[in-house]
Amino acid sequence: MINRLNVLAGAVLLSACATLASAQPFQIVATIAPPGSVPQSQWKDALRFSLTGSGSAATPMASIPNGDVHDPIGVAFRTPTDLFVGNRHGNGVQPGSISRFTLSNGGATATKIDEFSQPGLIGVHEIAFNPITRELFAATVFDGIWRWKFDTNGVVSANGSFVRGRALRGVCIEPSGNYLYATAASGTVYIFRLNGDGSVTELTAQNIPGASSLHFFGLGPVQGEIYACDYGSSKVYRLVTNPIDGSFTVLQAINSTNAIDCAFSPDGNELYVARHNSGGIDRFTFNSGSNTWTFASTIPTPSLGGFAAYVPAACPADLTGEGFVDDSDFIVFVQAYNILDCADGNMPLGCPADFNLDGLVDDADFVIFVGAYDALVCS
Repeated sequence: MINRLNVLAGAVLLSACATLASAQPFQIVATIAPPGSVPQSQWKDALRFSLTGSGSAATPMASIPNGDVHDPIGVAFRTPTDLFVGNRHGNGVQPGSISRFTLSNGGATATKIDEFSQPGLIGVHEIAFNPITRELFAATVFDGIWRWKFDTNGVVSANGSFVRGRALRGVCIEPSGNYLYATAASGTVYIFRLNGDGSVTELTAQNIPGASSLHFFGLGPVQGEIYACDYGSSKVYRLVTNPIDGSFTVLQAINSTNAIDCAFSPDGNELYVARHNSGGIDRFTFNSGSNTWTFASTIPTPSLGGFAAYVPAACPADLTGEGFVDDSDFIVFVQAYNILDCADGNMPLGCPADFNLDGLVDDADFVIFVGAYDALVCS
């Protein structure tokens, strides 16, 4: 039997792999991104839908408003409460940026905490995190791939760029963190090895037969699988990656009109595909007997762009996001405990160690942490 693992991606990723119950509630975050250049008067919110589990109704939530985002496109989660949205700023030659939000109250509230860029950054499209190093990558429509890193307090800093001058759309890093994949609105997937010293080596690209305008990716619920959405052929290609050399094989081509991005339910039994021009979110159910996806229904929406799934943290004391509450998390907690006040400028962004949400990291939070530390493994 296939072990369907939780490797959700913002357009995108959540954190460590774990099997979750089908009743796990979650959200879908979807940007409204019309094709072509978009005047500022037509920039849109980012939509959110809540679901009680795979196959359940999608209930609209409060959107992330235009103004907090600026012609949004790519979506990614660094942790279950740390959301990033790429901004096209009109999808022309305007400087691009990335907005950052903290999700609280079980994900009901999205509070903007930062917006950042790099000099020369234009045309942000898909954004994605390395599942291992948590480095952030952004594919740009005019000028290659850009990088950011985070310190132990979650503070972001620029970390360079590569393949400058290349027009790209999508970016994805497979679960081992060693290989990065990129698309360029063609039938080709470009493959790069991310070296331990921070350098990047471009490998032999691969073409996907039948693809013509590949855009964004999603990390699949089976370890080592990635899904590439093709806006031109209206298909989502299910790819199985080789962890030795980064190459891939095509396992299935899934029909979905104007497919631009995709995400999965926490249990991996439902696939959601964002439609670009035509609008809508196509829903597919997984058939374990045939190991294939079958179309189920469509959620009406405007023309969509990036896509991500949010799952409330089952283990908030796992401050380092590796699936355990251990000594490394204790070190992070002690730093926050010594600062105390979440409003202090030295506190890590989002104040993740404030487990009881009272604005302080104090003895009450320590009691919660100790219980999770004793349990060790996140459920």
